[in-house]
Amino acid sequence: MINNYVNDLRKQIDIIDDKLLELLNKRIKIAIDINKEKKKTAAPVYYPSREAFIINRLMRLNRGPLKNEFIKHIFKEVFSASRASVTPPKIAFLGPEGTWAHQAALLEFGNSSPLVPAKNISEIFNEVEYSNCDFGVVPIENSMEGTVPQTLDRFIDSNLLIAREIFVPISYVLAAKEKTNLNTIKKVYSHPQAIAQCRRWIREKLPNALTVDTDSTSQAARIVQQTVSSVAIVSELAARLYKLKILANRLEENPNNVTRFVVIGKIMPDRTDNDKTSIIFAVKHKAGALYSALKPFSDYRVNLTKIESRPLKKKAWEYLFFVDIDGHIEDQKIKKAIAALKLHTVFFKFLGSYPKTKQENA
Repeated sequence: MINNYVNDLRKQIDIIDDKLLELLNKRIKIAIDINKEKKKTAAPVYYPSREAFIINRLMRLNRGPLKNEFIKHIFKEVFSASRASVTPPKIAFLGPEGTWAHQAALLEFGNSSPLVPAKNISEIFNEVEYSNCDFGVVPIENSMEGTVPQTLDRFIDSNLLIAREIFVPISYVLAAKEKTNLNTIKKVYSHPQAIAQCRRWIREKLPNALTVDTDSTSQAARIVQQTVSSVAIVSELAARLYKLKILANRLEENPNNVTRFVVIGKIMPDRTDNDKTSIIFAVKHKAGALYSALKPFSDYRVNLTKIESRPLKKKAWEYLFFVDIDGHIEDQKIKKAIAALKLHTVFFKFLGSYPKTKQENA
């Protein structure tokens, strides 16, 4: 039986909800007015530097008990609803639905933006380049596997820029059509990479089950949706989308497995004082060339957060270098360091400056 104290608390919640609804609608109306002004100058509706500023400011102000990660998710949906009130941007992602790329797109753009699944990374670049979609979400690196070569290869001949980064923790669940005793399971469906990352759990919990490779974890979910005595190793999102029952959580051997995705488009976000810049370059194939190219970053005290080599496809045994830099291309010391770097390169490509995302907040 609910006592009077609980009823009083619920009445307080009702009053707060009424105020929240009123304030949210007021915010949406102001956002609509801003977007009408943006249309006059063809400015994009999606403005990642402004959104990053708002979320970071609110998280600094937050005193709880609401956790910062929930503030981030709540306001992403507020931004998404605001964009949907005018003309929401269309987003291409590596499909099908239920993939980690789909989850990354939802994390950044919320549930109110039209999301368009693409067959491969190259198709995502094409969709944005030809203006069929406003932005794309592509994987660029994984904490265990390193950079995604298909993404870097497409950046080399594309004019698109990175507008945002998204970190998605990779965690798998075991899902089935109905609640099932593990002893009755005969087949485990999933993508080979997911099976490899959950091998120990499968060996210990499902020693007699046959593992079956699929093209994606989403395909595994679709197969299991139609079968009995079978399970799929998928993301929680895929289990939810395909209406599967979750039998077990956190099957992965490495709990620190994270994939970094980037939003690609035709805009460059403004500075936020907490930015990252990405470039690709190649140097002459001779002793000391890489040292000479990188020395300006030390001279101007610019921090490099990542450097990784990638074979140059047009010439055997020569390499491209993918570099992440702490700061924005408009920072004077970065401008000077990159200008000096270019004197030592045979190829250079600016990939974008964009708001930095803390991995622990993903």
